Amino acid sequence: MLRYLSFALIFIHHQVVTVVETTSACGVPVVSDRIVGGMNSKKGEWPWQISLNYKNEFICGGSLITDSWVMAAAHCFDSQKVSQYIVYLGVYQLSNLKNPNTVSSGVKRIIINKAYQYEGSSGDIALIELEKPVTFTPYILPVCLPPPASELPAGTKCWVTGWGDIKEGQDLSNPKTLQKASVKLIDWNSCEPMYETTFGYKPSVPFIMDDMFCAGYKEGQIDACQGDSGGPLVCNVNNTWWQYGIISWGIGCAEANAPGVYTKVQYYDSWIKQYIPSIKISEAGSSTVVDTIRLLEQSLNSSIGFLDTNGLNSTTNNSGASFELIKTLDSGAHNQKWSHLTIALGLVYLCLGHLW
Repeated sequence: MLRYLSFALIFIHHQVVTVVETTSACGVPVVSDRIVGGMNSKKGEWPWQISLNYKNEFICGGSLITDSWVMAAAHCFDSQKVSQYIVYLGVYQLSNLKNPNTVSSGVKRIIINKAYQYEGSSGDIALIELEKPVTFTPYILPVCLPPPASELPAGTKCWVTGWGDIKEGQDLSNPKTLQKASVKLIDWNSCEPMYETTFGYKPSVPFIMDDMFCAGYKEGQIDACQGDSGGPLVCNVNNTWWQYGIISWGIGCAEANAPGVYTKVQYYDSWIKQYIPSIKISEAGSSTVVDTIRLLEQSLNSSIGFLDTNGLNSTTNNSGASFELIKTLDSGAHNQKWSHLTIALGLVYLCLGHLW
């Protein structure tokens, strides 16, 4: 059964207030050292991780790539009502959104890649413009985007993060702490045959398209699961975290011969720059568009509770919101399961497209 991937993680406590300076750095957390087979993370370990909510319900993960833009999966957006979406930054536990480290933002614009057609198709990438720039803190920092020519070898260990089911059909329990899991990159020549075996046939159009890649393990056991589509797959290169993938689709959760499938971020370098011309995607630690800032680490002993999206820390203001290149889907993009018929119809569509 096809599913969109998900994850979850946990903070350690810091008693000391510190001031840190950074010069437009991305991919370098101030804090450094349940996904299926995953583990809790430290608070602030993945400061680019965001929570995307629709009508006050969590629907997807995503990543902060500049002070004004978030990247997620296209399949997260099955509604054109931009005003109903809220982005939460600095989130550690979904049940504790009133934490002083957490900030909410309304959405100004959602841009869906025009290649996206259906769940599991190419083009599963979206950009979300926040209503106003966010202030960076140790818990809110952008991730780096890799250069187009940057390729990592199969077997490279990377990490996926987010909130979601700890196994298929079993929700992450409260306080719903952000999870992390280590997965290994899998080359196309190994991954495509796995899916052909799983589905029982070899399609004329590959399951794993040019803008996709696989990560996980042939034997399963560690993987993403339902509830956290759109979140990042990041790899550490020279002590800097680069986002190589966006959680896109898969079959079941941590099943053998069905590793997670991710949107390849480098494939969309030019498309991203079309909407964010000032973003730099060529040097480690420099893919943000802000000047030198000061980061103040707050005490983690403050009271925690649910955040009213119209109250404290909220920057919601939906004037001028827009939705671009979006296609309304008959079925929700966040369903835990979707039939093989959907894939078959999609493949037929692609084949006909090539004939035309």
